Amino acid sequence: MKFTPILTPSTPLRTGFPQIETVSDYGDAGDVMLSTAKHLAFSSRNEDKILRLRLRMTLRYSLIRGQERDLDGPKHVERTLAFCNSLVFFVVALFAAWLAEVSAVERPITVISYPDRPAKLPLWLAQDAGLFQKYGVKVEIKPAKSGEDLVERIARDEAQVYVATANWIVSGIGDGKDLVFFANTGYSVLKLVARPTISRPEDLKGKRVGTGEANSSQDRITRETLRRLGLVPERDVTLVPFGSRSIQRLNALLKGEIDATTSNEDNLFELERRGEISKVRVLADNESLKLFIGAGVDFAVTRPLLANSRAVVRGIVQALGDAIALVRRERAQADRIYGRYLNVKDPTLLEFMYRTYVHGAIPERPYPKLDNVALGIEEFGAKPGLKGKRAQDITDLSLVKELEGEGFFTGLYRQPPEPGKYGE
Repeated sequence: MKFTPILTPSTPLRTGFPQIETVSDYGDAGDVMLSTAKHLAFSSRNEDKILRLRLRMTLRYSLIRGQERDLDGPKHVERTLAFCNSLVFFVVALFAAWLAEVSAVERPITVISYPDRPAKLPLWLAQDAGLFQKYGVKVEIKPAKSGEDLVERIARDEAQVYVATANWIVSGIGDGKDLVFFANTGYSVLKLVARPTISRPEDLKGKRVGTGEANSSQDRITRETLRRLGLVPERDVTLVPFGSRSIQRLNALLKGEIDATTSNEDNLFELERRGEISKVRVLADNESLKLFIGAGVDFAVTRPLLANSRAVVRGIVQALGDAIALVRRERAQADRIYGRYLNVKDPTLLEFMYRTYVHGAIPERPYPKLDNVALGIEEFGAKPGLKGKRAQDITDLSLVKELEGEGFFTGLYRQPPEPGKYGE
């Protein structure tokens, strides 16, 4: 790494200590200070800290150089002590900056994640393949037991990064926590399904549509789905609330308790495996609806960490992007990760998940999704911490934009993908 000189004659530092003319005027002592600076300034992230410690030297100390100054008397002693104070201050300040840098690298970032779902593959792969370490970050991933448990952990400040569906994190922000969204690695594939006799969305008028509990994210997704199909919720259809899990609503549809509902793709795959897919008809999906919200994998970080250790958060984004590129090149990585974290061993299901998520729901560039955050604000907007807040106020797109502008993601895809069905 090219070393940028720290001590120059023309760069002042307001320290309150006597100023000195040049490093070279110190002879051996000047060499010591310069070599110390070079030794400690090994990190480009430390460079800005060290630049703030620049000294301009104005007195020539004949004691060090052996030049023609009177070495006796109180003035000389005063100057010598001042020099020693300056030297000690300089070295201690540099060491403190270096120590802070080392501590930031050594201290692991705690990531709390909930729940386990296919679109979290980049997070798991980045950890398993050592990609976080590749970009200078140590990560410790801890699971939450439920959405409520996640919110409680946010309230206790148990982590620096949280990975979950945006609405849970937004709830924590509403309770006063200073978090900001900075990445997203996908969503659960959603489809609107109905009884086989219903062939068009307009045929849903007057029918019963299963939804989540009132005002929940799932309820809002169901309502938005109907609106995008030209239907007015509660006027054109009767909304029937169930629990938060789509499998409950799908089972209700199969039993004839409702006429339509939204379901994730995984449940429909299981239905197909059982030979019962003919019992439902797909009316719409994410692509046709242009609706990519709910059950997402949204990343949020504490704002102080983003402000004070931006390079660390940037490293997390780099690791996620690298993991996505890696799994697109190497199908075996997906099979290994899904086997370990989701206990999926069935080759047919693994094929389905690779097609649906790695080459579908998981994006090449992990931009945070404002729509996901906006949905959470809509759900928890009554909380005091969200008063007057918009999705843009608690979302930071700059890290992914910055990396894209530098060509980081393009560089990841210069390697040829794994040959075969999914090769591009």
